[in-house]
Amino acid sequence: MRPFLQSPVAASDVSAESDIDQRTQSDRRKTPTSPWSALPPAGRRIRARRASEHRLSYFVDRFSPRVFVIVMLFVLASVADALLTIRLLEAGGEEVNPLMARLLDRGVLTFFIGKYLLTVIGLPVLLIFGNVLLFGTRFRVKYLLVVFLALYLVLIGYHLCLTLA
Repeated sequence: MRPFLQSPVAASDVSAESDIDQRTQSDRRKTPTSPWSALPPAGRRIRARRASEHRLSYFVDRFSPRVFVIVMLFVLASVADALLTIRLLEAGGEEVNPLMARLLDRGVLTFFIGKYLLTVIGLPVLLIFGNVLLFGTRFRVKYLLVVFLALYLVLIGYHLCLTLA
C-alpha cells in the first residue's frame, strides 16, 4: 500500500476551505425532528441496504408498490367477504362469528363498517413491523399479509360455492 502524499499547496487549500462553510442548507441536526417526517415523502428507506442487514429485523420509511397492491387486495377481499356474507344471510345463511353476528344484530351498515374497521386497523401494525423476523426464523411479519390474503381468497371461494349451490 502506498502512503498518501500531500503537497504543501494542497494542505493550505484544505485549511482555507475549512474556514469557509460552503453548505447552502442549514444543519438539519440543529432543529428537532418533526412528527410529520415519518410520513411517506420524507423517508427514503424502502429496504435494507446491505445483505448483512437483510438477515436481521429492520424498519423502513416507505413500502414497495408490491406491498401496496397486496394491502389493496386485502381490503378489497374484506369488502367482498362482507358483501357475500350479506348475500348468504339474505338467502337464509347464518353468521358463525359471534362478533360479526352481534354487529349484524345492529344492522347491515354497522356490520359492514365494523368488518371494514376490524380489517384495516391491524394493517398498519403488520406494515410497520413487516420486516421483523418472527420467532427467530427467516419468516417476516409481512409474509402474514400474503397468508391472510390467501385465506380471504379461499373464504371468498367458499362463499361463491355456497351462493351458486
